[in-house]
Amino acid sequence: MLHRIAVSMRDRMIANGVMAPSVEIILYALNIVGNTVSIFSISALVGLITGELVRTLLLMMVFALIRILSGGYHLKSGMWCIVVSSALMSVLPHLRLTNTWTYVFTGIALLAILIFAPANYDKYARLSERYYPFLKLISAAIVAANLFIVSDVAAIAFITQALLLPFKEGGEEE
Repeated sequence: MLHRIAVSMRDRMIANGVMAPSVEIILYALNIVGNTVSIFSISALVGLITGELVRTLLLMMVFALIRILSGGYHLKSGMWCIVVSSALMSVLPHLRLTNTWTYVFTGIALLAILIFAPANYDKYARLSERYYPFLKLISAAIVAANLFIVSDVAAIAFITQALLLPFKEGGEEE
């Protein structure tokens, strides 16, 4: 079904005089959008049902931001990405940390960012390596800010992302 949509989109682009990407690239983009919308929808619905919508939305925003900047492990299939990410984004907002654990998790995440970020950018992004130190600096600054903000939700997002940074394997199946 998605393949037909990608072909149709490409045909319409060409008919309108637009330099269209290949069907494979359009299909890849549609899969990313579909995965993102699925994860967001499932997690937000669980958050709404359990009364933790605000914490769920905050966790997803913080996690997405730090993930974009610092990279990390990718699961081998889009379906596993949806299942695992939805489970994490649905369960983690229900955890509560004391300030002590918030500082500990933030500190560990900061150390992991400084050591491993950005991770797997060479495989998944078209960004020159000369920007990697900047990505590391911005990621570290965002995590370090939580030492002053002391948000347990942010600390949970940061430590979750930090655990994904050292892994080099993964990647979506074709």
